[in-house]
Amino acid sequence: MKSHQTSVKQNTASHYYCWYSCLFCLLIVGSLSLWTGCGKTPVEEEPATQDSYDPKNDPLVNVSSLFEPEPEDKGLIETNDTLYINLDGSPQNLNPIFGSSTYEFMVGEQIFNGPFTFDRNMEWKTNPDWVAEYQEAEDHLSAVLKLKPGLTWHDGAPVTAHDIVYSWKAIIDDRVPCPAAKTGTTDIVDCVALDDLTVRYVHKAAVPTAKWNVFFPIIPKHLYEKEQEQYPDLKTGDYYSQLNRNPVGSGPYVIEEWITNDRITLRRWENYPGDKPNYARLVFRLIPDDNARLLTFEKGDLDCILLSGEQFAKQTHSPRFAEVGYKLASPEWAFGYIGWNMDGSNPFFTDRRVRTAMTHSLNVPLIIEKVYYNLAQPCLGIFHPDSWMFCPDIQPIQFDLNRAAALLDEAGWAVDPQDGWRYKTIDGNRVKFEFTLQIPQGASASLKLANFFQEDLRSIGVDMKTRTIEWATFMEMSRKHEFQASIAAWGTGTDPDTGWNLWRTEEYETGRNYGGYSNPRVDELFELGRKEFDFKRRKQIYQEIHKIIYEDQPYTFVTYRQSLYAFQKRIRGIQTSPRGIFNFDPSLHAWWTKPGEGRQGLQAL
Repeated sequence: MKSHQTSVKQNTASHYYCWYSCLFCLLIVGSLSLWTGCGKTPVEEEPATQDSYDPKNDPLVNVSSLFEPEPEDKGLIETNDTLYINLDGSPQNLNPIFGSSTYEFMVGEQIFNGPFTFDRNMEWKTNPDWVAEYQEAEDHLSAVLKLKPGLTWHDGAPVTAHDIVYSWKAIIDDRVPCPAAKTGTTDIVDCVALDDLTVRYVHKAAVPTAKWNVFFPIIPKHLYEKEQEQYPDLKTGDYYSQLNRNPVGSGPYVIEEWITNDRITLRRWENYPGDKPNYARLVFRLIPDDNARLLTFEKGDLDCILLSGEQFAKQTHSPRFAEVGYKLASPEWAFGYIGWNMDGSNPFFTDRRVRTAMTHSLNVPLIIEKVYYNLAQPCLGIFHPDSWMFCPDIQPIQFDLNRAAALLDEAGWAVDPQDGWRYKTIDGNRVKFEFTLQIPQGASASLKLANFFQEDLRSIGVDMKTRTIEWATFMEMSRKHEFQASIAAWGTGTDPDTGWNLWRTEEYETGRNYGGYSNPRVDELFELGRKEFDFKRRKQIYQEIHKIIYEDQPYTFVTYRQSLYAFQKRIRGIQTSPRGIFNFDPSLHAWWTKPGEGRQGLQAL
């Protein structure tokens, strides 16, 4: 790792549960909801009835019928229907070990499942479709899992304890590049099959999060082991490419078709051992343009879409929309941020005063009003105010250009009266304060935010450029630390320990500490927090982490996220969670349609 100033403290949030929650996590959470969407296709704008949009006064928001519970009589459910869901970015593969974005989790969790899951309250639980028995030792150092007999993969091969052991060994293998899946999994020191149905996990230490460590994705040993001697990274060669795009899982759906940059179609697996989902097919359609998504929805050709803040507040008041759809605003434990590269590869952001000046230069109240239409709230760091680990002593950094300018002066970045830009002499060279902010392609809200930010920075002598980058490239450049600043979002995980691979110094090389944050006290506290069983003390530890990271400003924290959705009226059984509407159990498996309200009259796409 490149040299850091020891006083620098930094941050990023991640999701624990490696291939769902993540990352949701995630990163950067692939689907950035309020942070995403672009628009070129003209859509009729229906102005809101008020100057300042208030969803409480919107009759199409959170309609009660959306949450109607599934009837006990299955005859009252249309089980041959197809559900059409939008993706605004394309999955790179569907091998759950390598999942890193919301797009991959949304699709992949329908194909793969495992012994463990979590509910809408983000509580860990065993999967009743898989698990006959699970027992954790009193010393918290080991646990024994017993699988139900008769479980199979989609190809008919039995699911066994040996698949679990193989998956663990593959994930912890240094040759397999899967940082998200390694989180927590590497804290298991042994995973052994006692027989075909029984697994024993042995943990490195007694920690309150041990049950999350066993929460790693499971892949079929009989397929992935075949050529691992030749391709030890599990990502090389045609064989693995085929499995990544046409995976064999054990979940309720099997892949039927994947048309690149168009759609992924899943078919219900009729041999699934648990409760079968209500929909015969799921079709994930790739439509990155937010206006095109809305038009497609209004025609009835999409059942669920993400809306931009502008669409939610201003473009969904037409009779055309009201005829077919409802809206849902779902608060999530997720935040949007501008991340600073502090690893010494550029001369700007290793100094905390500079990073704090950047935050003073961002007019968050104006951005919430003008960019997010009052559908977000100011962010005060890595934990959500509704969570137990949130520190109530946080002192918000307010928009204050005078204070920003003073901090930059203190840091040695002086305004040149000739051209108005700031300069500093570094190693004998006169350096202009000029940097580039990277933005994922299609993130129209982020572009609007950047425009406001750019103008205010210019007023104090800082020259910020913007660059939009295709999602996969954006992620790759983040992993390689090839950026000066970037704008994205993180989900905050199911447990505060889940974020440590974003903030610890050692995670710079192999984790998701993309900005190179380094603070010895934060490193120490994460170690203490993950071993502390006393809840009161554990709460104090994570609140201290929260406060330190906020004061260090490795990110300029912008808003806590709400995901904004539109649903066709026929869709019922929607459930929400701090993780959104997709990434928990039962998630969309609980959605249903009444007979006669399916897609009759609509041709299959």
